[in-house]
Amino acid sequence: MLSFLLPLASSIVHQAVSKLPDNEELGEKLVDICLTILEKAVKLTSTKVDDQLLAAVKLALANKNVPSDPAPEA
Repeated sequence: MLSFLLPLASSIVHQAVSKLPDNEELGEKLVDICLTILEKAVKLTSTKVDDQLLAAVKLALANKNVPSDPAPEA
């Protein structure tokens, strides 16, 4: 049953997301939802790599508005 419902749910989500307007506030909410889903998925695994990946994603999102150092010129 899950093998039938999961692709169907995925298709519905893809169609819904493609119809959403490009909006910064909406984008932030979508990021929050994705992080919540990732956190739940990581809790279901027992690997350290998943924990490290989630931490890296959270750090990247937290620093997205911090300007990075320009690349040194050669």
